[in-house]
Amino acid sequence: MGQLPRERRITTRREIAALLRGARARGPALELYRRPAAGPIARATCITPKHGHTGVERNRLRRRIKELMREILLPRGEVEDWLVRTRPPAYDLSHAELRATLNALADGTEPR
Repeated sequence: MGQLPRERRITTRREIAALLRGARARGPALELYRRPAAGPIARATCITPKHGHTGVERNRLRRRIKELMREILLPRGEVEDWLVRTRPPAYDLSHAELRATLNALADGTEPR
């Protein structure tokens, strides 16, 4: 697992707030927001509330989501900024289920 490259990260509150006003696809475990990128490359970030879980569980989920963003969202060829917000059921999904859910949201189809 690798981190998102620095130039591919969205870090400021202003940019995150703008993304939260963008187009949204919502599934039971994840929400995916997107907007046209402010710069020449696609970037991504995630919001992972604890939802009553421990910090260890939260960090594990966040690492999985970041890896999936790097594998699924950034190589899509679309110059967009992406934000993934986890919902409570995300903590119970396997890595494969998270991948399928994120793929479905990114493709605009209904996640299972």
